[in-house]
Amino acid sequence: MKLLSSAAIRRCLIADPGKSILSADFDQIEWRVIAALAGEQSMIEAAKRGESIHKLTAVKLFGPDYNADQYKRTKNINFTWAFGGGAGTMARRYGIPFDEATELVNNYQEKFPALVTFKRRETEAILKSALTPMEYKIHRELRSRMYAFRYDTKEGKLARAAIQIELKRLLYRKIGYVTTPLGRRLIVDASKAYTAVNYKVQSTAADLMKQALLDVMADPELEPTVLLLIHDEILGQARKRDAEHIAERYGKVMSREFMGVPITASGKVYGKSWGHGYMEGK
Repeated sequence: MKLLSSAAIRRCLIADPGKSILSADFDQIEWRVIAALAGEQSMIEAAKRGESIHKLTAVKLFGPDYNADQYKRTKNINFTWAFGGGAGTMARRYGIPFDEATELVNNYQEKFPALVTFKRRETEAILKSALTPMEYKIHRELRSRMYAFRYDTKEGKLARAAIQIELKRLLYRKIGYVTTPLGRRLIVDASKAYTAVNYKVQSTAADLMKQALLDVMADPELEPTVLLLIHDEILGQARKRDAEHIAERYGKVMSREFMGVPITASGKVYGKSWGHGYMEGK
């Protein structure tokens, strides 16, 4: 059975006669949110200049002459590290030696110290809210012991596995909490405290998207054109002669600021269907 490509599925959403499909989506909203939450100045300045945060990271890690493979690896490192993965995860996921993955992580953390502080702070906040002071002390001691062993040796794996069993017992059914800047309280499994960053970023980005949708729907010119919301994108349709103007207005109305960081959106006209403008296999 042959599966349809994403472009083929998008082509199923067709504009009414005489109209064009258009949309607007946020520009790297997750990374602008995490830059704001962490106070990572280099990323904040890149956002203010309208530059790609992934490109900024690639330059810091590989220099201004980075190649396509290095850029792809940069995006992988950004998302893997920020949302919970370490050197071991990167080594497994991307098929690279553990030592190389460790060097990448160390280099990344050296270049973005505010992200490191933010990630540690959010993780520790979950553990402190889920555990008693004594349990929290025991947890820190176990983690310290575990990190003393290598991930890529048989002896190290066995030692780490034994400590992980103790950690799982300690964290079993323990729940912590994190509150977003917009006031949403999120429940986090203490055994996966590292997910606090992902939860906080995604929840904040979702709230910004919902407010943007409300603003678009409150605009008398844009409201009749809206079709549906898809993740960080608002899809609509407009008469062909008005489509470029409406797409541009979508982007302007959706754009806003969060904690001093610009959260911008860009509009685009697709044409006859949502799939027009997407390449097969992309």
